Amino acid sequence: MARRVFLHCGTAKSGTTYLQDLWWHHRDALRERGLLLPGDALRDHFHAAALVKGMDVIVDDLDEDDREVWQRLVAETRDWPHDALISHEHFSDSSAEAAAAALADLASAADEVHLVVTVRDLGRVLPSAWQQRVKQGARQSYRKFLATVRRDEDDQKFWRYQDVPGILARWGAGLPPERVHLVVVPRPGAARDELWQRTAGVLGVDVTGLDTDPRLPNDSLSLVEAELLRRVNRRIPRERRSLALTRLTKGSFARDLLADSAPREAFVLPAAHAGWVRERSERMVEELRAGAFDVVGDLDDLLPADPKEGRTPDEAGDDELLAAATAVVARMIEQER
Repeated sequence: MARRVFLHCGTAKSGTTYLQDLWWHHRDALRERGLLLPGDALRDHFHAAALVKGMDVIVDDLDEDDREVWQRLVAETRDWPHDALISHEHFSDSSAEAAAAALADLASAADEVHLVVTVRDLGRVLPSAWQQRVKQGARQSYRKFLATVRRDEDDQKFWRYQDVPGILARWGAGLPPERVHLVVVPRPGAARDELWQRTAGVLGVDVTGLDTDPRLPNDSLSLVEAELLRRVNRRIPRERRSLALTRLTKGSFARDLLADSAPREAFVLPAAHAGWVRERSERMVEELRAGAFDVVGDLDDLLPADPKEGRTPDEAGDDELLAAATAVVARMIEQER
């Protein structure tokens, strides 16, 4: 039996890629220091999350061996005498029943089950979430996306990944509150490795001497690039969308062809949406303060900063989009030489 098993279930866009990149890069060193990442690679944790929550679009594509990956992770944890960590943001989008079943499996493998939730302020999450959806084939404009999220429409699924009190209610049910760890992503300006250090403290693992340079490239797109991709998505018939096409778009197309085709320019949360985002954030912080969870960081960092001056993707001009598209086509031709 493991001593403790930590399930890190998100939230999405809260530094999960950064943390997972470092955890897997330092996997051997962490194992020597008593922390096991069961499985062979991050994809095992992704497939496990898909199986736990019933993500049919992924599960239906798995081979017979991969369909057993969750049970393999549990078995590896059970055979480890120290601490173990399983991490993927897709766990957060699970029903209460699925979460309870997963926690029961983990309880059979470790003396203590702990939940870890990383969380970032909504003012920074919303632009990132829209961009992520565009990479997955979404056609909805940034303006309409924000309006849909504001109306709390279920088809966006945004709040299932970002309603932190709801995630804690589903996943924390039955766990002692001191074993539910809420790690706040610090505000811009904090030390680059602050989130890494905070999570290491929760996990109780010594990360002294482990470098914190991310291995995965920054996959963020500029304002113009994201809007160009959204317009490309609109030209692809819905019936031709597939998992393979989504992987191509998020991978080689966005990373190798689209990125840096336009000047780097982050986009902002429009001032017109600042009020409700602030109100929703204040309610969330109030609920979290009322809980008895182990909070690492300052909950006030979940209150969005005042709106910044800047543009939104809806304001990208046709001339800018044409210039970026021309750069992308030139790169495609160059790759074929």
